[in-house]
Amino acid sequence: MATIDRPLLSTDLDGIFRPSSVAIYGISDRTSVRIAENMTVAGVPFYGINPTREEACGIRCYPSIGDCPAVPEMVVMGVGHGRIEDAIGDVLSIGGVRAIITPGLGNEAGAEGPPVSARVSERVRDAGIAMIGPNCMGVATPGAPSPWIGTLTEHFTGGPVATLAHSGSIGEILVSLGPRIGFRTVVSAGNETVTDVADMTAYFAEDPQCRVVGLFLETVRRPAAFEEALRRIAEAGKVAVVLKVGTSEMGARAALAHTGALVGSDRSFSAMLRYYNAIRCDDFGTWLEHLEVFSRATPPRGRRIGAVTNSGGEGEYFADKAEQAGIPLQPLSDELSARIKQEFPNFTDVGNPADCWAIDEDRVVFPRVFQLMAESGEFDVLVSDIDHSNWLVAGERQLAQNIADDLRAACEGTDLFPCVITVTTACPPVEDLRWAREHDIPMLKGSLPGLRALASRLNHRRRVPPARDVQPAAPLAGAGALAELDSAEIASSYGVPYVRAERCDTADGAVAAAERIGYPVVVKIDNVAHKARVGGVALNLLDGSQVRDAAERMGGAVIVAEQVKGGVEVLVGMVRDSDYGPTVVVGIGGALAEALDLVTASLAPLDREGARELVAGLPALTKLLGGEAPDGLIDAIVAVSALAAEHPEIEEIDVNPLLVSPERAVALDCLIVLKGSESR
Repeated sequence: MATIDRPLLSTDLDGIFRPSSVAIYGISDRTSVRIAENMTVAGVPFYGINPTREEACGIRCYPSIGDCPAVPEMVVMGVGHGRIEDAIGDVLSIGGVRAIITPGLGNEAGAEGPPVSARVSERVRDAGIAMIGPNCMGVATPGAPSPWIGTLTEHFTGGPVATLAHSGSIGEILVSLGPRIGFRTVVSAGNETVTDVADMTAYFAEDPQCRVVGLFLETVRRPAAFEEALRRIAEAGKVAVVLKVGTSEMGARAALAHTGALVGSDRSFSAMLRYYNAIRCDDFGTWLEHLEVFSRATPPRGRRIGAVTNSGGEGEYFADKAEQAGIPLQPLSDELSARIKQEFPNFTDVGNPADCWAIDEDRVVFPRVFQLMAESGEFDVLVSDIDHSNWLVAGERQLAQNIADDLRAACEGTDLFPCVITVTTACPPVEDLRWAREHDIPMLKGSLPGLRALASRLNHRRRVPPARDVQPAAPLAGAGALAELDSAEIASSYGVPYVRAERCDTADGAVAAAERIGYPVVVKIDNVAHKARVGGVALNLLDGSQVRDAAERMGGAVIVAEQVKGGVEVLVGMVRDSDYGPTVVVGIGGALAEALDLVTASLAPLDREGARELVAGLPALTKLLGGEAPDGLIDAIVAVSALAAEHPEIEEIDVNPLLVSPERAVALDCLIVLKGSESR
């Protein structure tokens, strides 16, 4: 079922998330009790539509929608596939309905379901009405009428997190998490034949009650619309946290350039998320911890973390996982360590985390150590690394609660970011969860998932990427893979420096070129991609005889280039994705680029800030570079992204390697592939 014959985004969705009146079409005591309970909210008119009943589920019934005292804004279709088309016709016969929820037309409808769904969806879409489903659990919104076919309890808590899930069972998990994460809403999107996650994401970009959008995706049905929705999220200063399943690379195509071989559809999807400052998680538990930590209103001011624990072993484990998460802990200063030891002589060493167990009475040492750490000015984040488990009892449970409150008291009145991270993934006691929400303190489960989520919150900065609707430049001539020096000339015109090089038709010409360039030189076969694979590169040639031998062996038509040494070999490239367009790739380059597969990606065009964030997203590369990326590398990335954005006829760009040093960045090889038949 196509959903493209409509505006790019339809965000008139108040009828779903803020309905002023509701109805169930086909309400019955047999099938509608639970959803009727969820939809009953004081002050919101609720009508039943059933021509055979005067009352069902405690709701007065009317024969048709036109017989209701007023037109309901939201209508839930509670009839089977054999009656739904007539019921939809009745709903559409009068104006005023703004939203339809269709839980059915799934497996229970059998082979008749898909054609019925197609006809119903077309009629609803043509009427300009929003519809969730078919084949979904519905919508659960704390404090509002919730057309949700499962059970909602008092522990389903309101808050700033809107979650949109393709899986109904994932929706069931979310509404059953308890009061830890506060939800703006939980949507089970179903088959998305009318309203999809792109529409709803754009809606929540404008919704003042929402700060975080959590997306559990099986597919993206309208990539352009989804991309625009994420841009709106970024512009609103909000964050999207995405978990996408079905990430195999089976659809990755064979590619001529290194870059194309390294970028499949899933990596391009990640590149699109990175471009719009969204966060991608690869694990459900980690996704939940991200929703929890980003739901808290007050952001951290910096990355310096101080932690307190009640176990030496747990403290060491916490420090290990912090480093693994990319936020290594720093030792306490000598001054702070001395102050703590002065007050508590039983400390032989004050680590980070500080293990306060048995140093003094717990009601003395824990609050005071937190206070001293808070007053030191050495930290931006303070963490209580203490287990909170619903299975703890008596003194053990009270100890965890007390230490968490010591953390709160130490941070109160400051701009420090307090956080509780527990080793166990067991659910904390309900009273602990409510305490954490009351004080805007994230309570994270599991050391590594919690620390990864905290790292994302520390690293996240509000950033709106450049517009992608770039004016195209005059098309480049040719088709398929361009020759190396032709490719290099184009890249150089955009600001990618290239080594001194000459094209030569004969061995004598190659020797003359080498004399002009100066030894040592490199001789490469011309007009062949991936020359090293076919023995088409000779390095470190020191005199004319070596150049002549190499050129004759390669057939005479060669490139002679200066041999440049000193620096890190980096891959900078682009591949044009069918859904998301030009995707810029940066990684560890050289002959082993494909084998190592150490790359990161974003969309084009990139500004300098986006280029720096792209490099920072690959720790292995930043380590090789010795820290922050040199300006020459950033310039080259921005240049390649501009070239790709301005020339839609380019399918792939491969600058590999770009030799990067603190002083400069210079390309040693370049390949540009244009649309059209492959010529080499």
